[in-house]
Amino acid sequence: MMKKYPLRKLIIKPTFACNANCKNCIYRRELYNKLRKEDLLTFDDWKRILKEAYQLGVKLFIISGGEPTLYPRLAELIEIGRNYGWVVKLNSNGSMITPEYAETLIKAGLNFITISLYAPSPDINRQMRGANKLWMKTTSSIRIFSQLEKKYPYFRVNTQSILVRENFRSFTELLKLHYELGSNRMTVSYLEGDFEKKNLLTEEEILYFNKNIIPQALDFCKNLDRDVRGVAIRNLQGLFSQGIISLSNWAKGVYQPKSGHRRSCQSAQGLAFILANGDVHPCHIVEYTHEPVMGNLLKNTLTELWYSNQWMNFRKELLDQCELCPVNLHATIPLRFDKSKPLRNFYESKIKNRKIFQGIESLARIYKKL
Repeated sequence: MMKKYPLRKLIIKPTFACNANCKNCIYRRELYNKLRKEDLLTFDDWKRILKEAYQLGVKLFIISGGEPTLYPRLAELIEIGRNYGWVVKLNSNGSMITPEYAETLIKAGLNFITISLYAPSPDINRQMRGANKLWMKTTSSIRIFSQLEKKYPYFRVNTQSILVRENFRSFTELLKLHYELGSNRMTVSYLEGDFEKKNLLTEEEILYFNKNIIPQALDFCKNLDRDVRGVAIRNLQGLFSQGIISLSNWAKGVYQPKSGHRRSCQSAQGLAFILANGDVHPCHIVEYTHEPVMGNLLKNTLTELWYSNQWMNFRKELLDQCELCPVNLHATIPLRFDKSKPLRNFYESKIKNRKIFQGIESLARIYKKL
């Protein structure tokens, strides 16, 4: 009998457009430039697909990109997610945010936004993201959303950064900046898709980071609210931990080595990526490897693809390239703890499904203790 896999986490990319030129997105950009020449999903297509996703059991709805705020009907997509009772998240570089637009998105039903900020200074940010003035726009957008939290108790702004050669020495300053701007938690991501190993930290740089930078960051975290301090310190101490994988594998970007025990991957069981042209990916790494593609929603239904033999085999076998995927290792550094009753009730209502909500799992554990 065929095992039924509920689709719990849906990530959509409604546009291939992006106003940054990040070094770490070379292979993703190459894919997008190719696919943008194809027919793209209409808004009616998206409505049909999201209705089907609801029927398949989606609980967490993430809108990403590209830069999703360049999609003209973003607020309407968010509203659809709200009407289905989903937790709605948005990933953005913050470049298009004004106070008015931010409030429009929140009113539409946005629960969380994660804004990527890679450097504590405009110069380093420009080197990493290839865009002038982006740093100012990004920092401004985090402040805007942070100020709106008081008005909208079910909404929270979080932030994200990657760790690469350009910014690892200034990581403590970056962590402080994320906090000062009003972020509730900072996701620290390891680099994916750097197959030529141009921006991965070397073994020497990793050792330097652990010996010199982490202690500085830990000192800063000692001043955080006691309810998040322990988690923040523990997760910082786990960055580039040789208790997880070897130093040489960290430096090579081999995050799940074949020679060792292959990690179970929740993403492979309950996640689907849908691109702007209707292509469906089974996991994060496919945007860099460009295959396997499960099918296209202009030709098949999501249900047909979700229960196809190809997807079933993927869930069992995974990919050789899984060893290059760091998604299961990214660290969350909680920076604030909000004891407001509406947000607490929101988390408590989701804790029973916390395996689904990988993006809020750390905070969910904290709320459960209250």
